[in-house]
Amino acid sequence: MNIRIALFGLGKTGRIVAQSLFQDNQFDLVFVAKAQAIKPNEFPFVVEPKELIGDLLNRFEPEVIVDLTTPNAVMLNIERLPEKTNYIIATTGFTETQFNRLKKYEHLKVLYAPNISDGINVLIKACELFNKIWNHADVEIVEQHFNSKKDSPSSTAERIAKVFEREIPIHSIRAGGIVGVHEVILATDNQKITLKHESLNKEVFAEGIKRAAIWLRDKECGFYHIDEVYR
Repeated sequence: MNIRIALFGLGKTGRIVAQSLFQDNQFDLVFVAKAQAIKPNEFPFVVEPKELIGDLLNRFEPEVIVDLTTPNAVMLNIERLPEKTNYIIATTGFTETQFNRLKKYEHLKVLYAPNISDGINVLIKACELFNKIWNHADVEIVEQHFNSKKDSPSSTAERIAKVFEREIPIHSIRAGGIVGVHEVILATDNQKITLKHESLNKEVFAEGIKRAAIWLRDKECGFYHIDEVYR
């Protein structure tokens, strides 16, 4: 049986994720909610303004909801969700107060996924290994993203840095339409190892969301982090 899934947010990433979910036989994209009005018949799936989210939830009863909006919007959206909803938060930039609030919705299954692509999670696992067996090396991180990305450094770069359990310099580049590049440089006096992940297009986010949605359905209510999907 297909997974009934809904999407909040239809920006550049949301459009690609929505199209990918719509075309995937594992999923039934029941609706997308977006901030601005759309042209009639602009999309082959149901798209409605965000003001109708409450009605849409009652009408379509999605199993999984993916939120690609903004932290402030997430804090409003989460209040509307029915009990036991599978809620994937795939956006970044939350304040500490907002993030702590997200952990308190014990009647929901909340998955916080600041780094949704599976490749970046493989890189994080590799960094965990290096931290265990080569922790004498100097480490620096370089992250690159499109010029309109609001948070700097990226939350993914900050997550990678935490693996090393010490202060790690992060260098941020915002230029053009770079989808996302994270490079971890480990160096001693005589040698260097570079780990690099590059998102070639935004389809990687759709791949990660699908994996996360399937994983979350079988879990109990509570707060989860994307790291747990890749254990």
